[in-house]
Amino acid sequence: MSSDTPNSVDNPNLVMVSIDSLRADHCGFLGDDRGLTPTMDNLADDGVAYEAAIAPGPQTFSSMPTVFSGRPRPPTTLESFPQDSHWERRLAAIDEHLRHNPTLTERLAARGYETAGVTPNPWTTPAAGFDRGFDIFEDCSTGGSGGWLTSLAERMPGVDTDARPVQLVLNMAAGSEFFAQWETLAAEIQQVRSQLSEPYFLWVFILDTHFPFMPARQHREEGSLLGTYYSAYRSSEPMRGNASGMSDRVRRSVLRSYRDTVRASDAFLGWLRSELAADDPVMIVHADHGESFGDHGNYGHHHREVYEENIHVPYLIANAGETATVSEPTSLSSIPETALSLTTGAFDPTDGSDRLPIATSECGTHRAVRGRRYKYIESDGEGLLFDLADDPAEQENIAGAVPQQVEQLRRRLRQRKHHTTETIEIRRATNKLLANGSL
Repeated sequence: MSSDTPNSVDNPNLVMVSIDSLRADHCGFLGDDRGLTPTMDNLADDGVAYEAAIAPGPQTFSSMPTVFSGRPRPPTTLESFPQDSHWERRLAAIDEHLRHNPTLTERLAARGYETAGVTPNPWTTPAAGFDRGFDIFEDCSTGGSGGWLTSLAERMPGVDTDARPVQLVLNMAAGSEFFAQWETLAAEIQQVRSQLSEPYFLWVFILDTHFPFMPARQHREEGSLLGTYYSAYRSSEPMRGNASGMSDRVRRSVLRSYRDTVRASDAFLGWLRSELAADDPVMIVHADHGESFGDHGNYGHHHREVYEENIHVPYLIANAGETATVSEPTSLSSIPETALSLTTGAFDPTDGSDRLPIATSECGTHRAVRGRRYKYIESDGEGLLFDLADDPAEQENIAGAVPQQVEQLRRRLRQRKHHTTETIEIRRATNKLLANGSL
């Protein structure tokens, strides 16, 4: 019997929350400060907490397609896509991956689940193929209140409203895309839930912890409104990878704003948990990747950053009838199979553990293999090895001292590359046969 065949088990409702750019060390159950995330800590304490969860990549578009498909994305050469802009080519690449790999949503729908998604993230929209399998899909990336702004901009001479910079300004004013706060999604989530029959799968992606870190007033405990705008303005270039650094004053201000957005994200989990209490859902909570604040000289989240601050993420499962702390490395690519096991009563918290999970950049030039103790990074041809037990901040490259560990982890990268290449070749050959009518 296929693992996706409907069965007689009383299937639970499933809710998955994806949180953009949330570092593991800013979550109480994983870090030192349990004051920032009381709801998340409670969910983790009463459920299953994955201490060494690893994102498939350091950016949304290198991570979330794998989270939904369970399959690693092959290194992408965007120039091979015919679309006009880099932005459109990237969306097409994501869509291609999801088109060739059944998504979690499609597999749950095949089990009889009603499915709904709410996302303001522009990399997880229908243009990227993320709506596959959803009965209801709310793309909130354009913002419901921004229509009049677009109309005004269209009447201004020389303004191209389709240009990405113009869209970002309009989105900031409308509170959409990367400027969305979870409160703007609340009514949409309530409306979507009212249309679902049980059992259901509800996916929500929130962006509060994504730069420019602008928490709503009720969540600002460390930063003021003026300080929030100051840090967003002064940190814009380094956080987008266009400058080498920022002053200590700006960095402290940015971190205050970021911690307040972590509080905001935790408040969302509390609200959602209360809102859906009558449905008694299993909750899957994870971040898509982390964020750098000067660690290793980097800021933000960019393709070259596969250090812990960018790929070690929070991941927990609550209300699944299990309480456990999983210390073994676990890739977020395990989420689809884990979610499906939750629908059959066969959930084992350790099934998703991967002795050597891999994180890779979109283009494949930056890769990391994360063991329990050792971590190997290949970046632009350079090999780095870190002993996370003695050097959790990844400051001392010990590749020359323990070559056997380097070879073991490098072999894992070669195996992944070989498997991915083989899979692509089989797919291309199959598509060719289908096109020729041979299958």
